Amino acid sequence: MIRDRRPSSAWRWAAAAVAMILVFSPAGAKAGNPPARSLAEIDDQFSAAATDLIRRCRLAGLDELAALIADWPLPAVAGRQFAFAIPASLEPPAVVATDEAHAIWSDFLAARRARAAELFAHAVFAASRHDVLPTRADLTRPTTGEEVSLSQRSCEAIRLVYLTLRDDPTHGRAREAAGWVRRGDRWEWPAAARRSDRAADYDPRFGWVPKGRLARLREAEPDNEGRDDEATTTTDLRRAPQFDADHWEIVSTAPRRATAELAALLETTRLIWLQIFGGFALEPTELERRLAGRGRLQPETPHSAVLCGTRDQYVAELERLEPRIAISDGLYWQPTRTIWCYAAPALPARDTVRHEAAHQLFAESRPDILRMRSEPGLRSGFWAVEAAALYAESIVEAPFGWTLGGRDRGRAPAARRQLVEDELFVPLAELAGLGRADFQADPRLPQLYDQCGGLADFFMNAHDGRYREPFVEYLVRVYSGTAQPDSLFRLCGRSGSELDAEYRTYITAASEPE
Repeated sequence: MIRDRRPSSAWRWAAAAVAMILVFSPAGAKAGNPPARSLAEIDDQFSAAATDLIRRCRLAGLDELAALIADWPLPAVAGRQFAFAIPASLEPPAVVATDEAHAIWSDFLAARRARAAELFAHAVFAASRHDVLPTRADLTRPTTGEEVSLSQRSCEAIRLVYLTLRDDPTHGRAREAAGWVRRGDRWEWPAAARRSDRAADYDPRFGWVPKGRLARLREAEPDNEGRDDEATTTTDLRRAPQFDADHWEIVSTAPRRATAELAALLETTRLIWLQIFGGFALEPTELERRLAGRGRLQPETPHSAVLCGTRDQYVAELERLEPRIAISDGLYWQPTRTIWCYAAPALPARDTVRHEAAHQLFAESRPDILRMRSEPGLRSGFWAVEAAALYAESIVEAPFGWTLGGRDRGRAPAARRQLVEDELFVPLAELAGLGRADFQADPRLPQLYDQCGGLADFFMNAHDGRYREPFVEYLVRVYSGTAQPDSLFRLCGRSGSELDAEYRTYITAASEPE
């Protein structure tokens, strides 16, 4: 087939968009000046470009490539959040095998990069100063009277950064803002890059291992794999081997395959958590600096996890620390900053692991919280600690990565049944006043957990995420020990009774269709 060498409409749109971006670039724009086009206009232009590319695919008989381009837009599902799997580099798919396919693929990438650049401009705007900017210290200090408004939208900025990276995984400023570093033509997490620089290599079965030793492990793979399925080499945690993932050191008496499965689950949970709760971990001013290309990555200490070979060992190791451990399947033990779970008869449910990993990420992602000796929510607001971790139980895999939330996911359905059928509801004013001990001693504890799951979905997704930023800032206060019983109400600009009424309406409404 003879290729039409005239610039396609997709290419012309991409070129025009890039020209517009140069005029309204984040580096040249003053703080407070919005990007040239709205997010809806950006998507409309991309849709027009994609339609033209699909037409070209159909004419060339490239039906698989046409389907790939047609499936690229995200589904229009309300009441959920999206998180994305971001590849380390950008490679053409197998369906791009002919010159014509390469030409269309190249124009598709050009359209995506042009949209990514405009999305990034919106991320910069969302994170920039628009009014008198309160510092994070201001936002975490107990106040009286009206709450200081949140003039920076950190959660929205981070959402836009990852949307940028979905379209263009090679976008340098977005990669650096999200915390990656470049190694050759790939982007790596700093922890992984440091290990690679030290002549280590990563294998999903063995973790990070010096290259010479890894070669020997791979040669012996069949024998090792067979033994891994049958038994562990030791039941003594003090002598147990350590599996090094990018961000976790896992001491394990379980088979290697189970340990590798846990490591992969923890790492994907971290990637999702950064996209949803990254505004918790970063100071607003640091996020703004990163988006401007002036941020500095701080060294990260690996997280700790213990994987017991059996449930009996899990209970025996922990019952002296937590007498009620037998009713659990996993635990984040904050005094030693360690996740505990077990492998047999099977790994705990993914929801359980993600719940405990969320506790760990909240507790260990900020240096100021790490320096604290008290546990979060000690005096008030402990419900939010559990609500945020319960939200991680709503993670569902999707073609583009994962979805979170929804009134039909996680604990939200149980919260709805509890409210509608059992007529059990604890007002937010009462919940917010409960510290850790009072919350955990409450005879309604199982019901409180279900309601917290519903509240998490409400604050993260109701009214198109209206309360998302205030809720994340409230979590900062709870974890830093500065939350007051009315802090969330002042951050949201609503009374407790008003939020109660909105929650009731939200959680009892019909779930959105898939």
